[in-house]
Amino acid sequence: MHEPVSYLQGLVHVRAGGLVDLYPAYYLRYLASVASISAFCYPAGSRKWLTRRAKLIALSAVRAGSARSWLRAAASSPLLQRVVVARPLMLEKPFRPLGALGLGFGDRARLVVDHYVLAEAALPVCVCDRIYLSGGLRWMSEDGRYELRLADSGPNPKEGELAFYWTDIETGVCLTQLSFYLRRGDHGPEIYVGGLQGPMGEQSREWIRLATKASEGLRPKDVVMEALLAFAAHVGARRVVGVSRANHVSRQRNTPREILADYEGFWAEYHGTSLADGNVDVPICQPQRDIAEIPSKKRSAWRRKQAFAEAVRATVADWLRADAVPAGNDPQLPVAAAVAA
Repeated sequence: MHEPVSYLQGLVHVRAGGLVDLYPAYYLRYLASVASISAFCYPAGSRKWLTRRAKLIALSAVRAGSARSWLRAAASSPLLQRVVVARPLMLEKPFRPLGALGLGFGDRARLVVDHYVLAEAALPVCVCDRIYLSGGLRWMSEDGRYELRLADSGPNPKEGELAFYWTDIETGVCLTQLSFYLRRGDHGPEIYVGGLQGPMGEQSREWIRLATKASEGLRPKDVVMEALLAFAAHVGARRVVGVSRANHVSRQRNTPREILADYEGFWAEYHGTSLADGNVDVPICQPQRDIAEIPSKKRSAWRRKQAFAEAVRATVADWLRADAVPAGNDPQLPVAAAVAA
């Protein structure tokens, strides 16, 4: 089950130059390792497996230096190794559009690697295990209808490596997904939000209205934003950077997708300020509204709304603390032993 990692580790000792390398034997060994990795990414019989294997090998051959740097970096992160064992398709990520419009291969690879290195440094091993390998961390609302979850980005893998979800359990609909990366900023680690997704269709407005009412006036996207700000504070992020519509990764297509969400408007609600690249800097510590500014007849509702937001923040803080329950990726377990072998 750990073959992808063993091939990655093999690449550390393989010198890959290029088509004009003076040592073609090293280059051929590198391509052989990539071919083996592609076989685990695309098992025989899976959708377009031959085409996808050939494409991965060809891309790795053309940009051998940068591709090998990515694969070696993936082998250097224990957390990323574990994720690769569970989901080998992780290895193809930098070969596709990722994160934001216009990022090159090296930037995409760096974004993914830095995320896992920073996550591993900021979070206990058992927490990383539950997030990435055990379906995520979950919290149910008091009425049992709505669930907050922190897990991988699932259906929107280009927008982040982590995501907060607010889901209507009764309908099975995800009302909001906020996807993000941990990345290195000029002044330390920061959060980069790559996407904010919601439901489509005629019924979505009613679902959101009911969820907002059940959450004491917090809209689904406010719930996940409160969770994100609590996460950012816990891991010591210096700031949150929200993507703009112009920089969204979905625009990096032959036919750019129309971005329906009003990203700039939402970031403005959280006191965001525009950056030179068009994205928005959102403060982690949000200004607190003075209750004296609230009309007296609305203060009870405002207090309930604040209490719900505080419950979300407290839940996220509790999630991210280590506990005594053994984790599946504990360093003493066989998986890690195989990785270290």
